[in-house]
Amino acid sequence: MKKTYGWNGWKMPFNNLNDPDYCEYGCPICKSARDGNFFAKFLQQIELAMTFGGCWWGRAREKKYGVKPNEKIKTM
Repeated sequence: MKKTYGWNGWKMPFNNLNDPDYCEYGCPICKSARDGNFFAKFLQQIELAMTFGGCWWGRAREKKYGVKPNEKIKTM
């Protein structure tokens, strides 16, 4: 089930820092970087380096889906 977030993902769910679906479906940077946007990939690499693994939602996504914020989920 795909969730939707306000302002095309720019309205971050700060009241739920453990929402892995925000990184998957809402985050404008992570979602764009996984889709191949060069500038978003650059910003995401800076974020991953500075925070040692991504933001709260990226780390929650890694726990739930088993992939880092910059990796796509493998489909079978």
